[in-house]
Amino acid sequence: MNLAFHEYRVKKIVNVYKHVDGWFWNKYSAHPYIGCRSGCEFCYLRGTRNLGKRDPETFDTLIQVKTNAVELLRKELGRLQPDVINAGDWQQPAEEKYRLSRAMLEVVHEFKFPLLVIERSPFLLRDLDLLDAINKQTWVGVLLSFSNVDEKLKRAFEPHSPGIQRRLQIMAQLAQKNIRVGASLMPILPIVGDDEPCIDETIRAVKDHGGTFVAASGLTLDGVQAQHTLAAVETYDASAIGLMVRELCAKHAISDRMPRYCGAGALALNKCIAEQLHRQVYELELARASTPRLWAYRQAAWYVDETNENIAAIFETQGEAGLRALPGIGPRIAAEIAGWLSTSTRK
Repeated sequence: MNLAFHEYRVKKIVNVYKHVDGWFWNKYSAHPYIGCRSGCEFCYLRGTRNLGKRDPETFDTLIQVKTNAVELLRKELGRLQPDVINAGDWQQPAEEKYRLSRAMLEVVHEFKFPLLVIERSPFLLRDLDLLDAINKQTWVGVLLSFSNVDEKLKRAFEPHSPGIQRRLQIMAQLAQKNIRVGASLMPILPIVGDDEPCIDETIRAVKDHGGTFVAASGLTLDGVQAQHTLAAVETYDASAIGLMVRELCAKHAISDRMPRYCGAGALALNKCIAEQLHRQVYELELARASTPRLWAYRQAAWYVDETNENIAAIFETQGEAGLRALPGIGPRIAAEIAGWLSTSTRK
């Protein structure tokens, strides 16, 4: 399969999200390439929403290269408050040719931003020295991307991606450097990859190679493909997968959620509280709670995460009543936050 590169310059490189992601905890993202040589059949980036007017069939044969990614990253990070950034893309042969991701890591290190990496490529290990330096300076979280560890399924759904064992070896080497590493089981493929033995084997492999957490979800689809498929899976219970993953993670003594980097400073505890609220959202999703209840916790998490008010100081001076007076914090959520803060204070 022929591969072509299209070099171009962009006006902006950093995506700034309105709310911190409750799965991966990143506030920002910056990636130097569009398109991917691996060409996984289920990749959500194939959707027209992500590729714009580009032909989705060229997703794995044409790589768009943002040649000014590094200079823009340096310019834009200098204006942003440090928080977790999902940066880089180590796909070969694009990164081997342009080396933009390594240069972007150097900028992340220069500006002391914590780093999130979601990757499949063993080429990531080329930059282990920089990952180690950033981790010692602030924090690095790496998710190795899998749908499962079945080689037959890999050949069918992601024939050009790096091998399963190579990805597990990356995980082991990162863990040896005390870098927080886990697996992104996204998507767990319906019917062919969502049975308990398949998921159990995957989680066990993660644990055996130094992974400390798993983030798992089902298949998402976009565009015309979704129209044909979603009707067929309308009654599929995605929460059952989450519950199965939770039980199997507990069996292998690893987490089914990625831990958050909260940093230091007066508002660090706000981030930890927001993490607990986001975790509660996930608990409620697994319990198939009502949409209004889910949104109550989600909006509370966003408020706590984004306010400049010190939640712990409010609780210390005004008690639970002070928490109830905050926007979007009702009596139930205020009581939960008070409980977490009381426990935190005792520690």
